[in-house]
Amino acid sequence: MTPRPDAEPTTAEDVKAAVQIAQTARDNAVLAAEKEFWQRMGELSKSYHGAQQDVADAMGRKRDYVYKNVRKYTA
Repeated sequence: MTPRPDAEPTTAEDVKAAVQIAQTARDNAVLAAEKEFWQRMGELSKSYHGAQQDVADAMGRKRDYVYKNVRKYTA
């Protein structure tokens, strides 16, 4: 169990600031996970000729979707 912070938020502004910090941390974690995922998909897509289509088929998406997201997160 993580330790509790020394000072609990006592006002609405304190709570609002704490929520904003938590949301920012969550958004950064999600972005990092997306970037890591699409970098790996990019590596797999270059494994052999036709691998990009196989990756797209495995994901249930179109090849263009994979291509665009790999470019978005690796550029």
